Amino acid sequence: MGKFPRLLLLTVLVLPACASTCTTRWFDRDDPSGVGDFETLADLRREYPMDICPKPIGIEAQTVEGTPASSTGQIFHPFNPKEGFACVNKEQNYSCLDYKVRFTCPSNFCSASTCTTRWFDRDNPSGVGDFETLADLRREYPMDICPEPIGIEAQTMEGTPASSTGQIFHLFNPKEGFACVNKEQKYFCLDYKVRFTCPSNFCSGCMTQWFDRDDPSGRGDYELLSNLRSEYPGKICAEPLAINVQTLDGIPALKTGQKFSVLI
Repeated sequence: MGKFPRLLLLTVLVLPACASTCTTRWFDRDDPSGVGDFETLADLRREYPMDICPKPIGIEAQTVEGTPASSTGQIFHPFNPKEGFACVNKEQNYSCLDYKVRFTCPSNFCSASTCTTRWFDRDNPSGVGDFETLADLRREYPMDICPEPIGIEAQTMEGTPASSTGQIFHLFNPKEGFACVNKEQKYFCLDYKVRFTCPSNFCSGCMTQWFDRDDPSGRGDYELLSNLRSEYPGKICAEPLAINVQTLDGIPALKTGQKFSVLI
């Protein structure tokens, strides 16, 4: 009797053409210390407002080194796009690994392009704490932040996400900014910096080079637009939207405590 190829029974899943989707960036807001590693949707929405679509349609989880969660052999509760992801230490043989997650969203969520401001660090944690409030930042960096930020990020000066420090934050939202109060911590607040997410059209402008046409000898230091236009023809747009002023060492003018006749 001759040998015949083995017959395999195959199942085929036919899917309808689906609408295009996009993925968010990776989020890692928690470490597996304490109870476990919690990357829940509710927590992530609080820390990264506007960075996740209203109704995610998928979720991925990996260790921070890039190993898919499904390959680690650990147990997860929950692990779905409606609730997010959680790994509980007591449910594992050892402790949970450190995980990051990202969500799948409808493509139109990602088409609303955004941009981020530069990092701001206007305060140090001496005294009451570290206050990077939107009101204070607007006074010190006029026109550098969009009228209505739609997101905020905070990190230590070394680059550790605020959510990974274990500290408590008095403010942490794009409408008010960020504040860490020393008396609310075990020790003292770390030194934080913040940046804001804005609509993409806010970042569509550009900045000129720095100009330094005068020294503070005589009556003072005059960097007037009319003088600068004469000395640097073609280097400044017809209708500037904003002005930044620093000392030659990089200290913002509003931090020097000096008075200015013109700063608009």
